[in-house]
Amino acid sequence: MNARNPVTVEVRTMGRTADESVVDQWELKAARRAMRNLKAVAGGQVMMDLLADQIEAGDRFHHDLIAASGGGYRESRTAFAVRGLGGTELAEWFQGQAATGRFQDKALLLNAHPEHYVEPPQYPGGMVETIGGHLTRFRVSVAGELPAPVAAYLDPAYPVTLMNAELTLDDGTPFAYCLHQARDTETGADVVVRVVYPAAAPDSMIEGHCEHLAIEFRSWIRNAAAAKR
Repeated sequence: MNARNPVTVEVRTMGRTADESVVDQWELKAARRAMRNLKAVAGGQVMMDLLADQIEAGDRFHHDLIAASGGGYRESRTAFAVRGLGGTELAEWFQGQAATGRFQDKALLLNAHPEHYVEPPQYPGGMVETIGGHLTRFRVSVAGELPAPVAAYLDPAYPVTLMNAELTLDDGTPFAYCLHQARDTETGADVVVRVVYPAAAPDSMIEGHCEHLAIEFRSWIRNAAAAKR
């Protein structure tokens, strides 16, 4: 095969022609459908048991990062320009869903990202998801007060708080913080969401979680807009 002339595929079906971008969308729709099904039939403790060894490896990974970080932090940060939904409206929806750290509608939580595997059944709020290439089990609790080096990441240009939260490992060790902010604009909202991790977190982990935040919060922004309608 000539590398300079990559293979392309054109599909003809249902009386029309589809290029590969259309097939990509069909594949994405099918993948989401499959993930929803798996999370529904193998959720709760069943999923926890299936993933137990990977979750334990994730605990070790994050403990090692904390030990190597000397109390320092770095952020993963993703921003959104939203049209048609205000920052205050988004905050009201988000607080209505997650003011306690636990989502009221579990489907909106689990389906916000394909790698939201399961909410641990024994936690009042939490998740098992992929962080830094490792399955990570954590609790979520609303943070009334943040450590000073973490609070320094807050941006006063975004006065609307969606959530400030502390994420802790299974043994209660804090390993990350969520700082989610917004502001109203003439056409909608500017939103900035952060997860602040130990300073030893590799670039690949930070970049990967920026992508994670983009997928997750786009879903929740769409959910909030749908609730408004």
